Amino acid sequence: LARRNPDAFAPDLAMSLNNLGMMRSNLGRREDALTATEEAVTLYRRLAQRNPDAFEPDLATSLNNLGDGYSSVGRREDALAATEEAVAIRRCLAQRNPDAFEPDLANSLWLTGFVYNAFSEYEAALDPLKEGLRLLLPRFERLPAAHARQMQGTLSAYREACEGAGREPDAALIDPINAILERL
Repeated sequence: LARRNPDAFAPDLAMSLNNLGMMRSNLGRREDALTATEEAVTLYRRLAQRNPDAFEPDLATSLNNLGDGYSSVGRREDALAATEEAVAIRRCLAQRNPDAFEPDLANSLWLTGFVYNAFSEYEAALDPLKEGLRLLLPRFERLPAAHARQMQGTLSAYREACEGAGREPDAALIDPINAILERL
C-alpha cells in the first residue's frame, strides 16, 4: 500500500515498523528489531522533512527506540547518536509547547542517561538524568500517579549513575521525589 500510495500509507507503515521493532526486541530478536526500527526512522525522517509539525514527535520516538536497540547490542556510538538526536528534536518541540512535550523530552534525557549507564559512563549520565528529573518534577508533583513510572525509572537511573560515579545524589533534587513516591 505504501509503495502505491506513499502519501496515504507511509505514516502507517512507519508506525507499524516502529511497533514491529519494539515487539521483536521484547522477544529478544534484537538484530531483527533494529532492521525494522531503522526503516521506521528512515520513513519518519522523510515524513518529518515534508511536515515537521506532524512527524517530528514520531521521529523522536523511533529514534529513542533505535537508541535503546543499539544499546542492547553494544553499539554505543550509534545508541548515543540516536538518543541525542531525539533529545534535540524534543528540546525544540518542548520550547514551542512545554506542556505537550517536556515529558517526552524528560523521557529522551532518561534514555540518554540509561545508555551512558549501560556503557559504565556514569559521569556522563548525570547531567541528562538530572535535567530529566527537573523537567518531570512539576508534573509529578501535580499528577504523581500519571508520572510515577517515568519518575521511578529516571530516579533509578540517576541513583545508578551517582553510585557508579562515586557521587552522592543531589538531596535537594531527590528528596521531594522520594516524599511523593512514599505517599503513592
